[in-house]
Amino acid sequence: MNNNLEYECAFSHDSSKDNINTQSIFEISFEGEKLRVKNENINCLYSNLDPQNFDSVYNEIFKCLNLDFSAIEIGNKSYQLSNNEQQYLVQKIITSWIYYYSINGLKIKVTRSDFEHPCMIDYVLYIIDEKYGTDTDESLILGAKILRHKNYLSAVKSRRRYYDR
Repeated sequence: MNNNLEYECAFSHDSSKDNINTQSIFEISFEGEKLRVKNENINCLYSNLDPQNFDSVYNEIFKCLNLDFSAIEIGNKSYQLSNNEQQYLVQKIITSWIYYYSINGLKIKVTRSDFEHPCMIDYVLYIIDEKYGTDTDESLILGAKILRHKNYLSAVKSRRRYYDR
């Protein structure tokens, strides 16, 4: 894998990012005492949240998420996720972390380790493998760039071993 990219981390709090009105991108409703959040990408049921808490937590995680969706050039060809794929990935990551914290009854506190967790690789692989093939140079380089992950190839191999057992 060609690895000439600069890497930071997928975690970087940016308070200048505009808040997202979650009610404009999700259908949010109560099912009994639980909060249902869904759209074409997401369908989650949360305990211990109301629409205002969900909006607040969603935006806090969003402001910490530092994915790099810019295109890469390999052999005179450009590779990049579409806007819909980017939206899916952002929504999947954020709602999955909200689910993890809420299902485990934990106070939601966004940390660098959340965005360095192996499950982040899984979220990206789902899209990248389908679009560019499993473990192709294009998919591996783009995945590493999106997550700003300097050990992406090793992490992908580890995830493959984990799921192949």
